[in-house]
Amino acid sequence: MTQLKKSWVIAALACCASADSMLPVIARSSADRTSGPIVVQNYYYALPGKADEVYEWRLHASDVRAKLGLPRGRVLRRIAQQGDTKGSSILPDVVWECDYPSQASRKTDVERLGKSSEFDQVERHMDRLLRRFDRVILEPAN
Repeated sequence: MTQLKKSWVIAALACCASADSMLPVIARSSADRTSGPIVVQNYYYALPGKADEVYEWRLHASDVRAKLGLPRGRVLRRIAQQGDTKGSSILPDVVWECDYPSQASRKTDVERLGKSSEFDQVERHMDRLLRRFDRVILEPAN
């Protein structure tokens, strides 16, 4: 299993790199993170020429999530800005985000995805399209 694949399972395209390359998790102490709502954002950095395919496969991953009875989340595509020479290499091409009522609900989500052969196929395909993957977990304001 590739590092990218392992992160997908953990990510729950709820979606692929080693933990040391992931963005720091923005949250309070672990004891405080378990009770309130969270927002998970996954950042997908496409290989050259693969941004549209990453976007389409992220949409498909959301369809698979819906079939499994999980929230679809929201898929966002970066819009290139005129004169942007650095953004294409340092900014994600696609972002997926999902609101969860708690860390426990996210854990259940990840477990369900881990048991899905269809989602496994999505993960394996995405592995071939990405040069980088990052995730951040945020706590929304009250």
